[in-house]
Amino acid sequence: MPHPGWLRRFFNGEQMAVNINHKDLKQFSSKKILSYSDAIKKIALLKKQGKKVGLCHGGFDLLHPGHMKHFEAAKKLCDVLFISITSDEFVTSRKGSGRPVFNENLRAYSAACVEFVDYVVISDFEKGIEVIKKLKPSYYIKGPDFINKTTPGITAEREAIKSVGGEMKYTDDPTFSTTEIIRYVKEELDRKKVLFVLDRDGTLIVNTGFLGKNKEWKKEVELKKEIIDFLIHAKTKYDTTFIVVTNQTGVARKYFDCKRVEEINKYIGELLKEKGIIVSSWQYCPDADSAYAKLKKGQIDFDYNYVKDKTKRKPHPDMVFDALKELKMDLNEFEKIIVVGDAEDDELLAGNLKPANASVKFIDSNNPTYSKLVKELEN
Repeated sequence: MPHPGWLRRFFNGEQMAVNINHKDLKQFSSKKILSYSDAIKKIALLKKQGKKVGLCHGGFDLLHPGHMKHFEAAKKLCDVLFISITSDEFVTSRKGSGRPVFNENLRAYSAACVEFVDYVVISDFEKGIEVIKKLKPSYYIKGPDFINKTTPGITAEREAIKSVGGEMKYTDDPTFSTTEIIRYVKEELDRKKVLFVLDRDGTLIVNTGFLGKNKEWKKEVELKKEIIDFLIHAKTKYDTTFIVVTNQTGVARKYFDCKRVEEINKYIGELLKEKGIIVSSWQYCPDADSAYAKLKKGQIDFDYNYVKDKTKRKPHPDMVFDALKELKMDLNEFEKIIVVGDAEDDELLAGNLKPANASVKFIDSNNPTYSKLVKELEN
């Protein structure tokens, strides 16, 4: 792997940011990208014509010079080079949250743009073994770091290519690490630290009114796509921390209990994680103000264990401070604080956060567009 100093020179000490508009992937298409069934037919035809078909398989995330040299070296070993791109699901399961950086369509397009690559397929298989057995290439081509490896995975791949009448081939290109490059960008380049304080109902998800009141509450959960795309954009540009603070008076109203709130938070967190958004802390207030309960007496059957003179409900900033305490962080660590919400309480919360060194901005999540949200973030 190249020395980190190489990485510093490669990135030229500048901030790198990926700004992808997820709404229109049609422009990222290529005639080189084949469906799996077409790829199988094409390889069979090429082999019948006496061509030696090479196959490279991997995530190929954040395409870099190391990938280019690997493809160049692989093409020298065969007549026709196929690249198999691992689908998003299996890249995430192997590499963890936040990966891949680019989705499978964009990764396939990037590979197809490389002159040494003849065809590309997206493979929805966990391991290269299944890919080899389905596509049946003449050669399965790996980097030089696999020559002497005897792990169960590479051993199984050697057996798989042999079982379809092919051979294992190895390139002699230098080894680069995508994971190390991503780590360098995230940890060593100077990116602004931004805290996102997010409302839940009406912001992250469509507001259905006291979510959790019904047993089939999961059917009511719908992520707000514009907000999610906006958060993905923010995550690629800044060193972000996401926390969620939500008022949940449904507990005080006896609509559901705290356990239900936590189940919902966990479920929404899992949906966000699938999009590459990790919420570091979930905070909620189940209480109702005593003045409000007095006003609604006879209309709402309150659980008075959750009716209090002083609560942590927004617009009070207490839940934000609880989240930071849990994370062992401080408001003044951030250069910018963004509060995203759909109600007056969220806007007032932004005004109640008074860091010494950071700017605080409120962004309204009511009827947003992606471009408007991005513009507001930069203003």
